[in-house]
Amino acid sequence: MRSFPFRYESRLLRVAVAAVDEGWELWVSEADRRLAFGGHVTVDDAIAGWRLGEDRVRELAEEVKSHVLTGKLVLAPPLPDVAPTQVEATG
Repeated sequence: MRSFPFRYESRLLRVAVAAVDEGWELWVSEADRRLAFGGHVTVDDAIAGWRLGEDRVRELAEEVKSHVLTGKLVLAPPLPDVAPTQVEATG
């Protein structure tokens, strides 16, 4: 899967590209958790851009990253660090 990593407020995030019917969705993710929908690129738009030497998915990913960094796209807060619990065996 295609992705575009970046850092925001000490968090390692990425714009992940997911294939959907007739195109691709872009999601801002942290680890495997989707935080915010970034947008959609149709197959037709991607092909039209490719014919012009453009990468519409990359262009939208850069726009989404910019929106996160400038606060135009608000993300879910990070998950709290949870210490692993020890399960006692009974028997």
